Amino acid sequence: MKKYIIIVLLITIIGVGAYFFIRNNDVKLEDQIKNDLIVYSAKLQSDIITKNYPFESTNIAKEWIEENSDISLSCDEVYYSNDKKFLLHGCVIDGVKYYFYNGQLYNLEEADYRDLYEKIKNETIIIEKGNLLSTLATIDLNLEITEIDPCVNEGICEVGTPLAIQVNDFEVYKFYVLADDGEKVNLILSGNISNGVIWAPSDNLEGPVDLVTSLKNHTDDWTNIAIRNYKIADDNSNKVYSDIYESMRATLPSYTQIAAVCEDNVVPSWLLENLESELVNGYWLSSASRSMSFYAWGVLEEGKLETNDVSKEDFGLRPVITVYK
Repeated sequence: MKKYIIIVLLITIIGVGAYFFIRNNDVKLEDQIKNDLIVYSAKLQSDIITKNYPFESTNIAKEWIEENSDISLSCDEVYYSNDKKFLLHGCVIDGVKYYFYNGQLYNLEEADYRDLYEKIKNETIIIEKGNLLSTLATIDLNLEITEIDPCVNEGICEVGTPLAIQVNDFEVYKFYVLADDGEKVNLILSGNISNGVIWAPSDNLEGPVDLVTSLKNHTDDWTNIAIRNYKIADDNSNKVYSDIYESMRATLPSYTQIAAVCEDNVVPSWLLENLESELVNGYWLSSASRSMSFYAWGVLEEGKLETNDVSKEDFGLRPVITVYK
């Protein structure tokens, strides 16, 4: 009987020891995986800063992730939010999927994680809204804005609605509504902020590099307008130039944006204001010509969308800003 008890005790001790050994190994493995993901996130963040990707909720291509990973890692999705933290969703390590955010591993079934994933995926978390439209819109008799349109505070602003916007402590400019989705409004300046600017030095293959530099310089003092990480993109189906990401207070109008508010291919009159100068024939758009490598699109004072030689100085710069409501 005593021998039987001893055997049972030995089996129990071995079993408990094995449990804690396995458990400790599991903890060590989890710590190692967490550490690998922390290191990997830091590497991704460094690459993204170096390559100037936007600091907003952005799903990064899985192929890029796998090519640049120091460990054997494959993720379903990776999001990088405005607070400069990564959410690594469904990362496979040794056949097991892991869900990681801000130094913590999650289980897919956890309600907190599912909520976090949905918020970041839908870009409803940590969005730097800056000054709201209601605080920027004002009355300016010189600009013939005698009242603030009610759409500033409620409802949807109609395309073409004029608004006086206080861009800094000293300057008020007239803008027109290009689009309003109920949460944020895209506004285009009613006149060129600069004239005689080129799109690029010689061709359109690198994108509107000179135009972007000019845009940043001319809007840098718009301190009431939040700096956003804008994407300047060629909106041809087969892109001529790769997307450009820049932290700026304004961006360039695109062909798609302007075409969306045209009727029968005619640019509305409110997009043609202040083009009376004999030296200026219109203003540039961010879109490149697909058929000619030294041409880009612009708005002509006659009310047409046409291409122009990227190095010509007869077009101007007309900024677009994004403001939240």
